Amino acid sequence: MQGKQTATVQILDSPRDDERVEVLLEEAEGTERVVLRYSTWVDGLGWCGQKTLRLDSAHLDDLHRALTVARHRLNRKRAEDGQAMQPATVIQLPTIA
Repeated sequence: MQGKQTATVQILDSPRDDERVEVLLEEAEGTERVVLRYSTWVDGLGWCGQKTLRLDSAHLDDLHRALTVARHRLNRKRAEDGQAMQPATVIQLPTIA
């Protein structure tokens, strides 16, 4: 029986210090999947997995599109509610005389 191999792609920090989402690649029995793991920090225990989603590669394009649509809708709603994104910082460059 072949073991499971997992490689971390990225850890997404949250605005809260006690939660995060990990993006992993997992290979088991010749099948590769993307794994999303939601974890919370528990004092005395460390990071504890709360929810795990295993996605076949066939779902990735559709998931990407769905997340993009959701992001655009949230950004549009924030703009309509007057909650602008963080303003850009203007950097004054030195002038050459």
